[in-house]
Amino acid sequence: MQAVFHRVHGFLDPFQCQFARAEPVHPTCRARKPPPDLPLELWLDIFQFSTYVHRSATLKPLDPFTARKASTNVMAPNTPALALQTKLALVNVCKSWRRLALPILYQHVVIRSPQRAGQILRTLEESRTPFPSDSSQGAKLPGYGQWTRHIEVFTHSRGCSNLSYLQSLFSVFRCCPNLRTLSGTWSHPLPPQFLDAVSTMYGPVLEELCWNEASDKLNRNLWRFTTSATIDFLTSFSSLRILDLRHFKAKDPLPDFRDTERPILPFVQDLILSTHSWSLATASHIAMPRLRSLTVRAGTPEYSATTQLTQFIKVHGPSLQSIDLPLPSMDDDMEPGSSLALRNVKQINPEVFLGPDACPNLISIVFPATSPPPADHSHPNLRCIGLRGVKADCMYPDKGGLTKDFLYSVTSDRYPRLEMIQTIGFLVEADGDHLIKDIFIWWVERLEKEGIDFLDGEGVLWAYTDAEEIAPAVESRGRPAMGPEEDCTSEASGEGREKNEDLKPSEEMLSL
Repeated sequence: MQAVFHRVHGFLDPFQCQFARAEPVHPTCRARKPPPDLPLELWLDIFQFSTYVHRSATLKPLDPFTARKASTNVMAPNTPALALQTKLALVNVCKSWRRLALPILYQHVVIRSPQRAGQILRTLEESRTPFPSDSSQGAKLPGYGQWTRHIEVFTHSRGCSNLSYLQSLFSVFRCCPNLRTLSGTWSHPLPPQFLDAVSTMYGPVLEELCWNEASDKLNRNLWRFTTSATIDFLTSFSSLRILDLRHFKAKDPLPDFRDTERPILPFVQDLILSTHSWSLATASHIAMPRLRSLTVRAGTPEYSATTQLTQFIKVHGPSLQSIDLPLPSMDDDMEPGSSLALRNVKQINPEVFLGPDACPNLISIVFPATSPPPADHSHPNLRCIGLRGVKADCMYPDKGGLTKDFLYSVTSDRYPRLEMIQTIGFLVEADGDHLIKDIFIWWVERLEKEGIDFLDGEGVLWAYTDAEEIAPAVESRGRPAMGPEEDCTSEASGEGREKNEDLKPSEEMLSL
């Protein structure tokens, strides 16, 4: 009734002054609620989590056995570009957030061009303030450079071959006394004076090093092109924990060292190599008594050397406990730089590491599912196996495939201490095959008889909720054909049958 009255009143008196109304035409916007009053420590944890990128924080490869979840949010994964935008936004909110976000902003510095190097150098120098008591002597505080832990250098831009660029880089290094990780990609020969200055400054303190100077960026012959760095330069970093030698090629020919005369890196625990001969030869000529983890990325066939890999295992095999053989990808920066070269990459046979007396203390190994199955000999200490590149159609017991052949070959006699097999990156819940849950559970129950847990990429041990409820349903629908070595007595067999609403797999998360 009130609405009708207002409508009639509008017809009778259409000319009204809006300033005579009691209520405003445009009501004022409500004030936004301030952010929750959390302790600064909690805000710091939130900032670090929202800007974390693994490859920006460390050179150490991510643990392949880390449980992964199927992401439904496109913006969920952090990338270096998105993380940098978030950092720049955080420092402009308020003073308290700026104090927390500035160390995160300057923790990882990327230098891609001479112009970028000049801007970073100017910012770092302007942030340095003189000491109050020593202002007459010119001593200054470190400034923003005190928070820098990782510097990444590239030389692909125009002008990177000039000496002024190296001088700017060294000036940036001097502003970052607490640096722990140095990554360098060099497309031009470096003067010995620059290498000596870098090794003198960071030799005692640097913990992670990636020195990429073996790329054929100028269309030169890879076998003739040698780097400016030497073995002495590499071993001058005496505190290294993580070393990336995928693209390192020593300047001088490697001498034939004896075991007592080898240069030593006493604290290296994680080593990243490629199958290129220069990478393996360099690693074989350096003693690393604390080496535990090895990552070997397959290189192009024309520059790979199997004999060098065998020699490396003879030198460092007894100390290795973890080996990862990733799938070839375009992120590896292979020298030819083409998809054709990527397709022609030859995968590493895991038999090289699982052979007799090759790596007797090996605990875990990760290799592609398309690799040839290892030989029949046993390994007494192996506990974890990871399979990369697993596909649903390769797991059907009645179909051919290297994945199925390997799973059939795993027994407690060959691997008496094996505890777990995990499909790295393969998530059962996210796969589109409607029978994959039943197939996966069939393999779980088969390996369970050998005392081995079979997990997917999420770290889930799939099983049925109640075995007593499953048996009548399975018998009423008949059993599908199993592999040549099974007798079709497993209640969890599910290949070739319809998906039953009563059979709901339960996820049992295992703490690895």
